[in-house]
Amino acid sequence: MKSVAIIVAAVLVSPYAVAADDFPVPRMLKGMEKGQWRSEILEHSEAKPGQTLPAMTICTENLMKQAKDQKPAAKGERECKQRLVKDGSDEAVMETTCAKSTVVTTMKRESAKSVLADIKSTGEHPMKMKMRYTHLGPCREGQAAMSFDKDSEQCKKIRASVAQMDPAKSCAGSGAQREQCEKMMRQQLAQAKAMCQ
Repeated sequence: MKSVAIIVAAVLVSPYAVAADDFPVPRMLKGMEKGQWRSEILEHSEAKPGQTLPAMTICTENLMKQAKDQKPAAKGERECKQRLVKDGSDEAVMETTCAKSTVVTTMKRESAKSVLADIKSTGEHPMKMKMRYTHLGPCREGQAAMSFDKDSEQCKKIRASVAQMDPAKSCAGSGAQREQCEKMMRQQLAQAKAMCQ
């Protein structure tokens, strides 16, 4: 379940963030595509019996900004094609086909502010997942692109990891690049801390 956070974000945001230029927003999401979304994993094929599955909040504007700031993958490295198979007012089906896998996401309106998503991945890493997304409204000032409940197991692990990171020690052997290394590490630490505020 290493990539759960990435899957969670991509399923919700990819229709209008990652490929905003060439992928239309499903009709059922229009008017709700921006702001905060709470995502809860209801079922996961890789979950152990009794395992508590992580919930997170996604700020779509910040996630879109991160996606635009990332360097594009080298040609052929991660080229995926997306298409909207069904575009109804209460249901949308999206298909993402990559070199080694295909992900089909079926989204159904549950209420005026919530959507249920069934995700099925076939190919190199077969997986099934069911999620609920609830639109919470506008993003907060300084909110992270993805954040967890501050008392969650994920935040306990993040805080423990952050406590062990020291930019000065980690970048000691960076020579002329030391200042840049420390700056980058401080940014990463700030992002990690923001995930649990």
